[in-house]
Amino acid sequence: MSAVPTSTASPSMPTSPFKLRTPSANRNVALGLLALAIAGVIALVAGPAWWLYDRYESRASMLARQYTGYSSLNQMQPALIKSVETLKARDTKKYFLKGTTAALAGAELQDLARGLIEANNGKLLSAQLLPHKDENGYRQVNATITMMANIQNLRQFLYALETRDPYLFVDNLTVRSQVPSNFKPQPGIEPELFVQFDVAGLTPIAQATPPSDTKVAPGKPAVKPKS
Repeated sequence: MSAVPTSTASPSMPTSPFKLRTPSANRNVALGLLALAIAGVIALVAGPAWWLYDRYESRASMLARQYTGYSSLNQMQPALIKSVETLKARDTKKYFLKGTTAALAGAELQDLARGLIEANNGKLLSAQLLPHKDENGYRQVNATITMMANIQNLRQFLYALETRDPYLFVDNLTVRSQVPSNFKPQPGIEPELFVQFDVAGLTPIAQATPPSDTKVAPGKPAVKPKS
């Protein structure tokens, strides 16, 4: 019995999935790579360009808003100048205390507070001057006032204090009741309150005039300073 010859085929190499076998496939891949390259170039150019555009657009919008604001101010300028001239023409001295020194202005401030308290049926307990402050050519004179008044008289007093001339300013206002929590007021009678506050007024600081040069009388020799 003759042996049947067997042919041994050599094992085939595995085919790579990326191996291109047709010209059309090569062309498609080349076109894809070209498209990716073009997209990358566009991104590199368009990215900075868009960033610059957005930056300059924001800057232009801000300048436009500023221009609109300045235009509005320019339109208001005649009215503002007229208002300033009107204020300059007024007698502004009535808005300030008349005292030329801190002591005189402080005494005037205390007298004004005392008069307003008595005019509104209050009772002055004490008035103490505080250190004054000099700033921007004006002197602020301060005092601490302690008084007694019911709620209605207190309202009238504070209204009169802040709406009169010269201008007075109230700060650190403290109001305390003097009756127990279970107090039952009689009809038509309001209990008095303990009131303490700081009041301030302004006065212009007098400018010191420089000493004038000493004039020598005719016929008298000038006195030379000693060396």
